[in-house]
Amino acid sequence: MTDTQAVGFNKVAQKLRFGISPSDTRGVLFDRSFAYIIDFIILVVLGLIAGFIAFILTILSFGILSPLLALLSFIPLLYHSYFLSQQGATPGMNAMGVKMITMDGKPVTLVHAFLTTVIFYLTVPATSFLILLVTFFNDEKRTLHDLLTHTVVVNDEIPNATIDEILN
Repeated sequence: MTDTQAVGFNKVAQKLRFGISPSDTRGVLFDRSFAYIIDFIILVVLGLIAGFIAFILTILSFGILSPLLALLSFIPLLYHSYFLSQQGATPGMNAMGVKMITMDGKPVTLVHAFLTTVIFYLTVPATSFLILLVTFFNDEKRTLHDLLTHTVVVNDEIPNATIDEILN
């Protein structure tokens, strides 16, 4: 076996080890970014509705129910955890045709979804989104929260890649 064949074989073996081929993650960064914008808009609308309801309840209860306003901060955590664990994708991700799976190719559990969401909301604002640059330094285009929770975002319609496609 020549050196070129050995390098090619190792590349194929690495990709097939996780079951993730380059075509699975092609265009995911763009789709994932727009999915987040869609989810953000949905969360703003949900937050405004929930905030209005909590505000009215606070007024009607003469301030006794004012702690309800603090619960509004959990809406994004519940939103992402629920949709990722139940459907493998948030509504924004569904609209953009991507989904989250484990590196073993299995559906995301509630624990994966919860941890991914918590890590995302702790690291991304704290680094002014700079932590997302991690995606440019790995083949699967995984973010830090993906790496730490052993998940990956792939195209929803994963084509069956041939060895030739993987090598190119």
